[in-house]
Amino acid sequence: MANIDNIVVSTRVRLARNLKDIPFPARLKGSPKSSEEVINTVKSVCDKLFKYDLLLMNRISDIDRIALLERHLISPNLAANTENGAVCIGKENGMSIMINEEDHIRAQCLIRGFALEECYKKVNAFDDKLSDMAQIAYDDKFGYLTACPTNLGTGMRASVMMFLPALTITGELSRLINEIQQAGLTVRGIYGEGSNGTGYLYQISNQITIGVSERNLIKVVNNAVMKICESEQNARARLYKQEGIVLEDTVSRSLGILLYAKRITSDEFMEHMAKVKLGVALGILDLSMPMLNQLTELCQPANMCHYCGRKVNADERDIMRADLVRNKIKER
Repeated sequence: MANIDNIVVSTRVRLARNLKDIPFPARLKGSPKSSEEVINTVKSVCDKLFKYDLLLMNRISDIDRIALLERHLISPNLAANTENGAVCIGKENGMSIMINEEDHIRAQCLIRGFALEECYKKVNAFDDKLSDMAQIAYDDKFGYLTACPTNLGTGMRASVMMFLPALTITGELSRLINEIQQAGLTVRGIYGEGSNGTGYLYQISNQITIGVSERNLIKVVNNAVMKICESEQNARARLYKQEGIVLEDTVSRSLGILLYAKRITSDEFMEHMAKVKLGVALGILDLSMPMLNQLTELCQPANMCHYCGRKVNADERDIMRADLVRNKIKER
C-alpha cells in the first residue's frame, strides 16, 4: 500500500445545480432580482446547516478574489463575475458554495488529504437540504440540468489534488494519463482546466457525469487515485535507486535556496518547493509535508498580500516570501 499522505494533497467534491425557471447565470446580466433570488436561496440553505461568510464579488477587492482563487475556494469564472457572483464559505467544514458562476449553484467541499467520503457526505447534505427548500432544474432523461452539457446527469465532479514528481520526471505520467482517461477520468493542472501541473501538482477527476450514480463516481475516482499512488510510490523508489547522490544533491540545493535566499519569485519558489517535497517523500529530508503544502498555498501572490496585510508589488513580495519561507522551515 502506497503512503498516500505524501502523494495526496487535498480532496474536493463539487455539485452543479440550477434553480428551476430561472435563466442560467450567463443570461442573468441585467436581472438583479433573479440573481438575488439565487443568493437568498443559498443563504437560506446554509443558515440551516453551518456558519458561513457571504462574500459578494462586487464588494471585495481584486486581491481578495485572486486570494480565494489561489486557495481553490472559488473558480476563475466566479472571480471574473463582478456583477452578480457570490460565495458562501463555511467557517469550519471546508464548504464553499459558489453562486451565479457558470451554474446558479456550485457547492463544493475541499479538505486537505484524501477524504472523498467525507467531502461527498458534506456536499450531499447541502444538496439534500437544497432540494427540500427549492425547485431544482431536473430532467428525467438527462438528470440535473447544467449550463455546460459535460456536467449533465449527476452534475458532480470528484477531484483529488496529487503530488506526482516521480511520474513526471520519469515520463511515466503520460502513459498513466492515457489509461485513466479510458476509465472516464481526466487530469488537469493545479487550477483546473487549461492550467499546468506546476510544482508537480495535478488534479485527478471524473469526466463522465451522466449515466452513472454519484456513489459510483466516487468509487471510480477512489480506485484511480489508489492506482496512481502505487505507481508514484514505485516510480519514486526506482528514481532514487537510479539517481542516488544526484537526487540528494538536487534536493539539498533546493532546500539551501529556500533557507538562505533573500528574495524568491513565485515560480522559483514552486520549483524548489517541489524538489524539497520530493526529498521529504523519499526520506532524504525531515520536514512536515502538511506544513510545506500550507506554505505553498500561502506563498501565492495574492495570499502573500493577505499575509502582509496590504497590497505589495512583485519585488516586495519576493523579499517577504523569502523571509516567510525561511522562518517557517526553520521552525520545524
